[in-house]
Amino acid sequence: MSAAPSTPGPDVSVVIPVFNKLELTRVCVDSLLKQGAAATFEIIVVDNGSSDGSRQWLAQQEAQGRLRLVVNPENLGFSRGCNVGAAAARGRYILFLNNDMEALENWLDPMVDTLDRDPEVGIAGAKLLFADNTVQHGGVALVQFDDPAGTIGGIHLGYRKPTSAGNTGRPQYQQIVTGACLLIRPEVLAACGGFDEGYWNGNEDVDLCLKAGQLGWKVVYRPESVIYHYESQSGAERWTRTDENIRRFNEIWKGVARPDFIHKGGEDFESTGENRIRSYVTPQLALKRTEGDEGPVVSVIVLTWNALEYTRRCARSLLRHTDPRHELIFVDNGSRQDTLDYLADLERGHPQVKVIRNGRNLGFAAGNNVGIAASRGHHVCLLNSDTVVTEGWLDALVAAAEADDKVGVVGPVTNSISGDQKLPAVDYDQDSLEGLAEFAARRGAEHAGQIRPALMVVGFCMLIKKGLLERIGGLDEGFGQGNYEDTDFCLRTVLAGFNAVVALDSFVHHFGSRSFVDGKVDYARQIDEKQRIFRRKWNLPGATGGVNTLNLEQLLMLGYMPPLHFHPLPEGPGVTVHPLPAWEEARWIQLGEAFFGKGRGQKAVRIFRAVLERNPASSLAANNLACALWQTEGDGARQEAVQVLRTLLQRDPQNEDARWNLQEMLQEMSGAAATT
Repeated sequence: MSAAPSTPGPDVSVVIPVFNKLELTRVCVDSLLKQGAAATFEIIVVDNGSSDGSRQWLAQQEAQGRLRLVVNPENLGFSRGCNVGAAAARGRYILFLNNDMEALENWLDPMVDTLDRDPEVGIAGAKLLFADNTVQHGGVALVQFDDPAGTIGGIHLGYRKPTSAGNTGRPQYQQIVTGACLLIRPEVLAACGGFDEGYWNGNEDVDLCLKAGQLGWKVVYRPESVIYHYESQSGAERWTRTDENIRRFNEIWKGVARPDFIHKGGEDFESTGENRIRSYVTPQLALKRTEGDEGPVVSVIVLTWNALEYTRRCARSLLRHTDPRHELIFVDNGSRQDTLDYLADLERGHPQVKVIRNGRNLGFAAGNNVGIAASRGHHVCLLNSDTVVTEGWLDALVAAAEADDKVGVVGPVTNSISGDQKLPAVDYDQDSLEGLAEFAARRGAEHAGQIRPALMVVGFCMLIKKGLLERIGGLDEGFGQGNYEDTDFCLRTVLAGFNAVVALDSFVHHFGSRSFVDGKVDYARQIDEKQRIFRRKWNLPGATGGVNTLNLEQLLMLGYMPPLHFHPLPEGPGVTVHPLPAWEEARWIQLGEAFFGKGRGQKAVRIFRAVLERNPASSLAANNLACALWQTEGDGARQEAVQVLRTLLQRDPQNEDARWNLQEMLQEMSGAAATT
C-alpha cells in the first residue's frame, strides 16, 4: 500500500514526533511502509528541532511521497509535537507513535477495527514488545503508590514479562494506554483540548486518557496490534522534568481519578473496588436503537405459546405498569387461533404493542432471538408470558443496568424460580394475586436502589443491554425448546467482561412453566436433555450436574472466544453484521487449528463453521472444516467433509491441499466399503 493519502483522506494519520535519533526514525518509517495495513494511512513526522540530519532525511522522504514533514524550530516536547502533527492530520483517526518503534504484522488494523465497530471507544492502544520479545507495554494500570503522600500514577502492565504472561494477550477495557502508540478519534482529542503541553515528556498520555474517560469515552487495549518498542532512546532530555510531571499530574488527578490498584510494596498490588480493567469483546453486530433524548427505551419481548389465560394476565400487567415509551413485542411461537386472535386485538388497540407471528414453535432461544432482532430499544427485556409485573418493575431494572457500565444483565426477585432470585416467602395469594400490588410496593420501598451480584440470572425476566448483545449475540438456539439457554447466556456474559446483578427492588410474579404444562411437555426430561447439551458445550466432566460443576476460574483463564461464544441473530433491517476482517479471520482459524491439534474436533468444527458463516469464500476454513469433520464420529460427518471439499474445488480448482485431502478421504471410504 502507499502512505500517500487518498481523497477525501486516509483512515489514519500516523503522527510521529522526533528529536534526533535518525537511526530509529528510519527503522520506524520503513517498517510502517513495509508492513502496510488494510486501513489506509498517511505518515506525518513532526521534527522538534533535530540537529543530527533527521530533518534533511525526512525532507528527502517527503519529496518521494513517503511521508509529510512538519518542522518545529526547536524541541517543544512530546505534547507540543503531537498537537502540531494532529493539526495537520487528514485521517478519520489519529495514531500517535514514538519514533523508537518497529511495526510488525497487524500493527494497525485491530485498533482501527475497534474504533470502526464500537462507537463507545475513543482511544485504542497496542501491545508493545522489547526486542527480546518480552512485554514493554500490556496496557496501563492507574496505581496509588505506598509513599506517604499516596501518589498516583500509571504503571505498564506485564513489564518485562513473557509475551503470553497474565492478561497481556487479551483485549481489555483499561483507563489508560501509552502515548507511545495511541489511536484516537479526532473529536475526542479536540474535546480533551489535545495533549496538555504543561507536561514535559511524561504523564501527558495518562492525563489524556483520563480526560477521555471523564467525557464518557472508553479506552481499549488491543494486544492483536503488536509493535517493537526500543524504549526511551530519545536522549537525556526525556527525563529532565520527571518530578514536575508527577507533581502536575497529582495536582490535577489525585482524589479525582479512581486507581485500579493500591501498591502495597515491592511487587504486591491490591485491586481496588473500582478497578476498571476488564475483558473487552469487539461488537460483531450493530443493532437498531431509537434516536432522541427521550430517556431509556426498553423493548420488552414476550414469547407466547398457547396458555392464553396467563398471556392475558401478563399483557394486562404490562400495559398497566410499563411506561408507553417502552415497546412491547409479543413473539408467538405457533399458538392456537384463540391466542393469535387475542394478540391481534392487543396490537390493534395499543400503539406500543407489536406482534410477530413465527407460525411454528421455534423454541425459547430462537423465538426470543426473533424478537431481539426486531427490537428498537436501548435495552431488551425477555419476559415469560406466565408472569405478572408490578409497579416500577422495569424502571428498577433499567436503573440497575445503567448505574454501572460493567453490568450487562439484570433480573428481578420473584416468588417462584430456581436460584437465589426466589424470595424465601411472599405474603400475597399466589393464585388469585390478591395483595400482590401492596407487597411489591412495600418491598420496592424497603430495597430501593439495592442490587446483588449474581453469576446467573434466570431467563423468566432478564434485562439485557444492547451493547452486550452486539458483542455476544443472542441466545444459543442449540438448546431447542427451552432450559439452560439463560444459564449459557449469563456465562458468556461473564466471559465477555460484563456482570449480572439482581435488582432487589424489582418484583415480578411468576406462575412457572405454564406453556410447557399447556403443551404437555415432559419438563423433567427437558431439563435432563438440556443439561447434557450444556455440559457438552462447556466441556464439563462427569455425567451429572449443571452450572454447579463449572470451573469458572479455568473458563475465565481461557477467556471469551468469539467463534465459539458468539451466537448470531436472525438477519433483518435492525441487524447489521460487521464484516470479519482478515486479521481476525486468521486468528479464528488459528484457534480452530489449535483445538483440532488437541483432538477437540467438535469445537474445531464449530469454529471453522463460524468463519465460513462470515466469509463463505475462505478456502482455508473450508479445507480445515472438512478435515475436522472427517475426524468426528459418524458417516454423516464424513459425507459432509467430502461434499465440503468438492464444493471448494468447484470454486478453487487449483487448491492442492483440498484435492489431496479429498483423494485421501475417497480412498479410505473405498477401502472401508471393500472390507465390509
